[in-house]
Amino acid sequence: LQEEFEAAGGYSWESEMKTVFTRFGFDLSDLKKKIAEEAEEKEKIDKLFEEDEEDPRNCRDKIRDVLIHEFPDNKFMEDVCPRDLGGQGRFMNYSFLICQEDVAKVAIMIIGKTTTSHREYRWSKEFAQAHNITFLNFVEHYPNKVEYISERLHKYL
Repeated sequence: LQEEFEAAGGYSWESEMKTVFTRFGFDLSDLKKKIAEEAEEKEKIDKLFEEDEEDPRNCRDKIRDVLIHEFPDNKFMEDVCPRDLGGQGRFMNYSFLICQEDVAKVAIMIIGKTTTSHREYRWSKEFAQAHNITFLNFVEHYPNKVEYISERLHKYL
C-alpha cells in the first residue's frame, strides 16, 4: 500500500518527515549533515562559550583589544549616543561604534539581563537599523571569550 501511495505521488514517510522538519523551523540541509559533523559544530560552539578562567578582563576590555589588534584600519569610538549621529530623542549609548572610512558600520551594545526591555535600548537599535548600521549585542554576564568576539566582528567588518 505504501508503494502504491508513493507511486501515485501521494504520501511518503520521507515527504512527511520533511514537512514536519520544516514546520519546526529546521533547514532541510540539516538532514544531510552527518552526526559527527553536527557534533563537531556543537563542540566548536560550546568551546566559544566556555568559561575562560585565564582571562579576567571584562567584556568591554576584550572588545577593545580585539578592535585594536585585529581591525587596526577601522576607527572606533566608545560610549556614543545616537544623538551624536543626528538622532532625535532619548537613546541608550552604544558601547562601541566602529567606522570604516568615516562611515559608521557596526554599533555594539554591552547589555545586562534586562536591558532589551528598555525603550531607550529599542530606540537605539531602531536608529542603527534605519541608518544601515549593523547592531550587535554582547551580554555582560556571559563569558564572551576573545575568539567568540573576534568571530562575530569578522562577520560584519
